[in-house]
Amino acid sequence: MNADEKAIVDYLKSWPKAFVSGREIARKVGGKHRYEQDRSWAVPILMEMVNNGLVDTDSMGCFRLKRQDEKKKHGFQRHVSPQILRILRNSGKSFEGVTIEIDVDEPDEPAQPEAESPNLPAGNGASAR
Repeated sequence: MNADEKAIVDYLKSWPKAFVSGREIARKVGGKHRYEQDRSWAVPILMEMVNNGLVDTDSMGCFRLKRQDEKKKHGFQRHVSPQILRILRNSGKSFEGVTIEIDVDEPDEPAQPEAESPNLPAGNGASAR
């Protein structure tokens, strides 16, 4: 992705649900001088982005970023702590339609901290006055 495409994506992120015309994108992203030199400089870049699947277009020739509907594609996802994940696995129930991903980096059992001996003052146990 080149600098123009990145700038267009950044601008379209501010309008996630609305379609924006190619001229407005060219004016807002390219700046005043570039817009006055060529008022439709962004349209070929936008058409390439449509062909690559990054941008949607409507019947009026306006553009927006493609929506990533993660909830519809991958179902409901939620982060679960390793302790809860271990409880769910040990319960013996089957969770149909639920994907349980195992992180290789995280151990199954949390490390038990070693018991440290308390720092006691030297002497007979009587406090100094």
